[in-house]
Amino acid sequence: MKFCLFSKSNRRLFGVALAASLPAILFVSLVPLVFSEPLPSFTIPCRTTTYGESWVGDYAFGLFQNNPSHVFVPVASYLVIMDSEVNLLHLREWAGSSYQGEVSYIAPGTLLFQGEGGSYVHFWNFSSGNVTDFDAVEGHHDVDYNPINNTVLTLNNYVREVNGTSYLFDTIVEYNATGSAVWVWDTYDHIPLSQQSVYNLTSTVDNQTVVDFTHANSLQWYYNESIVYFNCRHTNTFYKINQTTGDLIWSCGEFGDFTLLDAQGNQVESLWYGCHDVKQVEPNVFIMFNNDFGNVTDFNNEQSAMQEVTINEQDMTAYVSWSWTAPKELYSAYWGETARLPNGNRIGVFGTLTHPLAQTTPYLVNDTGAVLVEVNPQGELVKLYEFPHGWGIYRIEPLPVRLNPTPSPTATVTPTTNPALGGIPTMCIYAILASVVVAFVIVVIMLYGRTKKEPEVQ
Repeated sequence: MKFCLFSKSNRRLFGVALAASLPAILFVSLVPLVFSEPLPSFTIPCRTTTYGESWVGDYAFGLFQNNPSHVFVPVASYLVIMDSEVNLLHLREWAGSSYQGEVSYIAPGTLLFQGEGGSYVHFWNFSSGNVTDFDAVEGHHDVDYNPINNTVLTLNNYVREVNGTSYLFDTIVEYNATGSAVWVWDTYDHIPLSQQSVYNLTSTVDNQTVVDFTHANSLQWYYNESIVYFNCRHTNTFYKINQTTGDLIWSCGEFGDFTLLDAQGNQVESLWYGCHDVKQVEPNVFIMFNNDFGNVTDFNNEQSAMQEVTINEQDMTAYVSWSWTAPKELYSAYWGETARLPNGNRIGVFGTLTHPLAQTTPYLVNDTGAVLVEVNPQGELVKLYEFPHGWGIYRIEPLPVRLNPTPSPTATVTPTTNPALGGIPTMCIYAILASVVVAFVIVVIMLYGRTKKEPEVQ
């Protein structure tokens, strides 16, 4: 018998095989590039105690798990969305260190965050599972987003030698959607070296020890007004900048333009030391986490505080208008945030990886890592969240809306891709290959069946 692969009957067989593989091909064409799967077996390691009327809502934050025996050795990191009863709602996970930057709710169902392989900027729609990268834009500590121009504002730093000394300076950079810098503001041009910390604070950059001059750690961008508020931890000062002209409008703090007043109205040198996350919460009122690190009146004071500072731009005075000072057992030399909650309470992030067993504070019963403290406007502790030794939190974002309860929460998973094939997801490649194999097997089986039915030629 003479066999012809492209005979009329065999062409019909190929057509049948192609039709059989169409459902698989259609599935591949419709499958999303980001998909969801059940949450891993992860439980938020947190103990809560309620003392009064506390806020009921949802939080987003980066949670870092470090080795409890070597507390600065990272194990894993989690981007967590949980409710105030510590129920896990959504989760992202990263091996090692990540999510040590801004996390903010920028649109319904969407978080902006930094992390995952560096301090890169991402948008995570936790409702759909989609993750969008902002063209590999990387910055440290903080980022803010302008949805009108589709640009981000973040912090970069660099080393510059001045009179034989190497300094680490910060820049504020606005990036467009293609990752190009469209505006840059350099601390070297506006903040004099006379504001350097008396403690000669240093950092290591590329195996070189340099003076860490400004150590910028927070931004607040009023892009419609062309105003940027900018905090420098090591100068104990925050600044108001005109983005259009680049002018420094004023500075407030140890090296500022304002007269600083204590609770009795007496002038003081500074109202905070080494603080984090300075943000305006109402006109002329700024909230911050006062780490009390590098206190020039007493370096060993070590009493971190949640506080708000009210300024008067007419008479150029500033004073602490609300505060809650933690016991020494909660001292947090690094990290931290204070935020207002929708019910008027404040949430404080005493987020360091370790806090010692309290001897005089009855509400701390173990050595802890990060501790979240909710305090009402009267300064009364109403709720406490305690994490184990070796677990840390940099910042927290109280979400402005309640998320729908999900009996089976989902975590977003980004499939691997094949760069050699133009970034096609590996899952799609496997599905296409499977379709080809299915079609081939069908053709072979049908051809074999036909040959068995043909009479032998004598």
